[in-house]
Amino acid sequence: MKKVILFGDSIFNAYDGTRDTDRFAAAMRKRLGPDYQVENISTSGATVNDVLPRVDSLPKCDILVVEYGTNDSSKDWGISLYDYQEGLESLLKKAQKVTGAANTLVLSPSMPDFKNPKIASSYSLDDLDQYSEAAQRDAGKTNSFFFDLTHKMERLQDLPSFLTADGQHYSEKGISWLADVVAGEVSKMD
Repeated sequence: MKKVILFGDSIFNAYDGTRDTDRFAAAMRKRLGPDYQVENISTSGATVNDVLPRVDSLPKCDILVVEYGTNDSSKDWGISLYDYQEGLESLLKKAQKVTGAANTLVLSPSMPDFKNPKIASSYSLDDLDQYSEAAQRDAGKTNSFFFDLTHKMERLQDLPSFLTADGQHYSEKGISWLADVVAGEVSKMD
């Protein structure tokens, strides 16, 4: 049995507008089946720099899936592009060593709904592009797999239907889609 660790923010915690839920991890378990053990060790509201001190406590695993960047790229409470890239690279190197993961998958930031006025004031497509490129570079530097979640979501028809009313977190449809995408990427690592 392969152990998969999900290490991200409220996107992996499937925040529903009032609380964190197990919806994404449960969907991943269902898609990957009995040959995989999926454990979610995510921190809602976190940036890469917030969770760097927690990396030493990550458990051993076969596959590590890292999803940070959505909060990092926010104009309201994010961190600079430089700090994100340096922090993510440090996080990946340290996490790979601590977990012993044979494979690591790095996701770029999630794409918010720019039609939502609050979201539109907090994010820009240009910033998301830059943070996505930084995540891809860090994946390359650490011999990790990379999935461009930002631009995959940008091509979705009716993006708002994949998100909750806050324009950032995932609806049931979005959770199902994200689980399909991530499980598909994890399955390719075999």
